[in-house]
Amino acid sequence: MLRVSDVLGLVQPQFPTLTTSKLRFLDSNGLVTPQRTSAGYRQYSPADVERLRFVLRQQRDHYRPLTVIREQLDALDSGLLHEPVTLTEIGEAPDDYLTAAAVAERGGVTLETLRELEDAGIVGASTPGGYEPGVLTVVVAAAAYLNAGGDVRSLRTLVLAARREADRAEAHAAPLRRRAGGEAEAAAAEFGEAAIAAFSAVVRHQVGG
Repeated sequence: MLRVSDVLGLVQPQFPTLTTSKLRFLDSNGLVTPQRTSAGYRQYSPADVERLRFVLRQQRDHYRPLTVIREQLDALDSGLLHEPVTLTEIGEAPDDYLTAAAVAERGGVTLETLRELEDAGIVGASTPGGYEPGVLTVVVAAAAYLNAGGDVRSLRTLVLAARREADRAEAHAAPLRRRAGGEAEAAAAEFGEAAIAAFSAVVRHQVGG
């Protein structure tokens, strides 16, 4: 059985944005529910860790809302859906910064497209010629949008709307910043997930109906 700190040490190299608050949020929403000690501390089994990786992959790579991920987990639990599991290398440190060429290659875009995204303010380098690994998530999503027929100008509008929601999430959590226990981070994460779900629901409803 693994403690929260152990899980973060195992999974964060692959998913740098994972935090204690995110684990608490997934637990409270019934997606990854570890066992509890008599003192109330969370303890994760290896199966819980693989379940966590599945949830994070669905969010990062496929941008699926929690409701859809929960349905997939139910299908996995009942044997209606199968997900191949591969061994994950432990102890491999993520790159500190990525070059533009590396971001373009891993994100599935050309250097020219990456420059267009940067000119539009959608992504940006953290240092001269250096990008944080977290920017890959945005580049992959941007590539999917552009490949589906969108354009950079429309994508910029979506990005600005998303940033406004992120600002609202931070403002919503601000009154809790003085308290201990990660309540502010959990509140911000919950607000953000609700905004994502609302956006997805509207788009799906309009496209499907």
